[in-house]
Amino acid sequence: MESNLNIIIGQGLGPLQFGATEEEIKEIFGEPDETEKETDSNTVTLFYDDIMTDFVLEPDEDDETYRLSSILTSNHDYSIDNKIKFGDKEEALIKYAKTLKAEPPETETDPETNEKFLYFDDLNLVAIFDKEGLASVQISAWDEDEEE
Repeated sequence: MESNLNIIIGQGLGPLQFGATEEEIKEIFGEPDETEKETDSNTVTLFYDDIMTDFVLEPDEDDETYRLSSILTSNHDYSIDNKIKFGDKEEALIKYAKTLKAEPPETETDPETNEKFLYFDDLNLVAIFDKEGLASVQISAWDEDEEE
């Protein structure tokens, strides 16, 4: 099921859309390996080791239900918008981001790990590259106010 392996910028992962509840995530991916509640940031993170993906939920202001706000994955079976694959070089992602009319990313390199972080603020996307290419992706929901 290829659509389940697709990271959709601004929307989610396969059939899982931003704004989903913890129960909806569990319906699709089963029980997480670990659940962590951060009291200082008021978030809940569901860790799925077998699919190398973490789901971060934040409380919804309207109904106080925790809802999916961010996804971090290093699962090389996934692709971004069916265009960018893990292992691709940063130039490929930058070129694709330009087709989405994204601003050039801010970059940062971790001196200890030599990983390079590309921050695409207008896409709510952080891409982490190692010597092999794209290694991890963190995507967040688009803020509805920003789209207008």
